[in-house]
Amino acid sequence: MLETLVAFIKTLPNWLATVAEVLIVAVIFLTAMTFLMGVWCGLKIIGQRANRIREISFFPPKIVFQETQD
Repeated sequence: MLETLVAFIKTLPNWLATVAEVLIVAVIFLTAMTFLMGVWCGLKIIGQRANRIREISFFPPKIVFQETQD
């Protein structure tokens, strides 16, 4: 699919093709950064509560924590 999009962009005028390529690269980069930041935040949250995990389920995705009695 990406090859088809790049082939279509090459048919555009030079300045518009350059702008479109930069925008595609920016969208892919920002998507990757958002994913990595989400993984990092998730690991930080889970890392602080790792000793209280009771159950991890992948489908449906959930993590069950023990409730502490304060």
